[in-house]
Amino acid sequence: MKKIAVINNKGGVGKSTVSVQIAHGLALKGFKILLIDLDGQNDSSMFLGFTQDDYKNTFFDLINNRNCCTIEECIISARENLDLLPSMHIEQINSQFHRISRIDLVLNELLAGLESLRYDYVIIDCGPQRTKINDAVLCYVDNIVLPVQVEAASVRAIGNIYEYLADLRLDPDMISLVIPNMFDQRTNDSKENLEFLKEFFSNSNILSEPIHRRIKLTEAGKLGKTVFEFDNVAANQFSLVVERLIG
Repeated sequence: MKKIAVINNKGGVGKSTVSVQIAHGLALKGFKILLIDLDGQNDSSMFLGFTQDDYKNTFFDLINNRNCCTIEECIISARENLDLLPSMHIEQINSQFHRISRIDLVLNELLAGLESLRYDYVIIDCGPQRTKINDAVLCYVDNIVLPVQVEAASVRAIGNIYEYLADLRLDPDMISLVIPNMFDQRTNDSKENLEFLKEFFSNSNILSEPIHRRIKLTEAGKLGKTVFEFDNVAANQFSLVVERLIG
C-alpha cells in the first residue's frame, strides 16, 4: 500500500482538484484507491459529488470517544475501485492531535485497519496550513505530490514545504512529483513561472507536464464529476500525471 499526501502550504493551488483526479485516474487503471479528505473545506468530497448528508461517519469518528467507529464504518464507495474517507470537525481533530505525544505514530494507529482492506494507494488531500494534522500526515505517508499554481506567489512559496519537512526532520526526497497547475499558456507570466519551475527542478525528475487552466475543470467539480467523466482534454493531461505516479 503506497501512501501519498497532496499538500502545499499555500492555499488555492488546486490540491483537492489534483487529489480527486489522480485518485480516480489510478482507480480507472484498476488500482484500489482510498482518498482521505483532510482539508477542512471538504472539497475532495464535494468534487466527487458528496455532501455531508451522504455520510454518517467520518475521520473524526475514529477519534471520537462518544461514537468510536471502525475504519470500515467511516469509508464510503465513491466510484468503482475508489473509496472515500470524508472528514468533519477538522479543528477538533487538530486539537485532539495537539494532545498526542507521538504525532509521528498516530495515523499508523488510527489507520491500521487499512492494511487488511488491500488498497494499492491511499491519497490524502491536506489543508494548506502547518497543522498537527498535516504533521501527522507527513510522518505517515511515503511520498508527497506538490501542486504549484503557475503564478509568482505560489512559485515563490515552494521553499516553504522544504522548510516544513526539515522542521519535522523528514527527507525532502519524499516530494516525488511536482505538478504545475492552472497553467495559462496565453500569458507571459505563466510561461516565465513555468520556466522557473523547470530550472528549479532541473537536477531532478519530479516535475510533471503542466495542467492547463480550463473552465471545464471548475465545472466538473461543481457537478461532482471528475475530468475523466467530463472533459477529455483535462483527462488526458491528468492521465500523464497518473502515469508518472505509477512509474
